[in-house]
Amino acid sequence: MAEIAKVGLGQHTICEFWGATNLDSPELTEAAFRKAVAAGKATLVQLVVHQFAPQGVSAVAVIAESHLSIHTWPELGYAALDYFTCGDHVDVDAIFDVLKEAYEPERIVRHQMVRGHGPEETLASRFEEHEPQSIYQASYPMGRVLEQRRTQFQDLLLFEHPKAGKVLALDGIVQMTDVDTYVYHEVLTHPALVAHPNPRTVAVVGGGDAFIVAEALKHDTVEKVYLLELDEDVIETARKHYPVAAAALADPRVEVRAADAFQTISEFDDELDAILVDLTDPIGQAARLFEDPFYALCERAMRADGILIAQTESVHFHPNTVRTCFRTLSQRFPRTELLWGSIATYPGAFWTFAMATKGLDPTVARRQPVLDTQLYSPEAHSWFFVPPPVRAKLLA
Repeated sequence: MAEIAKVGLGQHTICEFWGATNLDSPELTEAAFRKAVAAGKATLVQLVVHQFAPQGVSAVAVIAESHLSIHTWPELGYAALDYFTCGDHVDVDAIFDVLKEAYEPERIVRHQMVRGHGPEETLASRFEEHEPQSIYQASYPMGRVLEQRRTQFQDLLLFEHPKAGKVLALDGIVQMTDVDTYVYHEVLTHPALVAHPNPRTVAVVGGGDAFIVAEALKHDTVEKVYLLELDEDVIETARKHYPVAAAALADPRVEVRAADAFQTISEFDDELDAILVDLTDPIGQAARLFEDPFYALCERAMRADGILIAQTESVHFHPNTVRTCFRTLSQRFPRTELLWGSIATYPGAFWTFAMATKGLDPTVARRQPVLDTQLYSPEAHSWFFVPPPVRAKLLA
């Protein structure tokens, strides 16, 4: 973890573990806390561990430097932890590493703050991204926190960064920042709509931030955009904090269907010109939207000249996802191509997108619309596609 200046009275770390194990064992919790305190070079004063009925464990370790606590929800795979330490000698990262090893979370949200500043000092706080497949941890200094809560489906955090602007994270993984989000949204939208001869009806799967919707509305041929987003809290957060999203969602051509995409995409039959699949990482509920049963529903929903495009993760850190998605789409659709975009704040930066059609050549720009974009241009349409010889190497 990036170092936070040790000023003020002490360091306060707040953690959330998702998809964790061993959450209903007071014995494991006691052992983990004792090990964590020792690893952090703190001094244990007293440790209390309580088993709840029918399930759940709470523990509080009073240490000479302050405290360490946890409460678990085994039925949700969730644990809430916090530890406050005074004194420069305490190794807070060592404490975290022990607890992470004990509970084996799939996802982590971790905030570290300096407490007890004088009135003239600035509070330091950081957000740490824990993307499971990444070989590094991204760490962001946090300015003002705009939204932070557990929605019905995921952990949502929106904060301001001094250089990246607003940063939206879901379940501890950054989804978009003001500094480079245009790359992702433009590549996921415009190549598909320019390759189509006359895109009128578009479905956006996921994409609750509504930026893909906003990009699609830049095409004057588009008459209807369906936003198929599971989590209404993401939509409302975007509406509140992003003027681009608010304007897009207010457009009369836009219809929001907040439900499981398996349900909403199955409501279409041979009526969509383009399906733009804007998903989080293939973890948890989102994983099945990267698989053939979902693509089969998309195929049924598309017209004969319809186009599907989906984000397919990083070549560097998610190569199996890139390969599997491309090959699965290739087996279902007559024509499949791979696109790319460089997104600095995504793990691995070199991001991929798979485009599939029922016969149209996706690399051909069939229209030359005038678009207000920062990166994509119809004149350079073919440039966004990975050349077949290079694609073969990437997928090998």
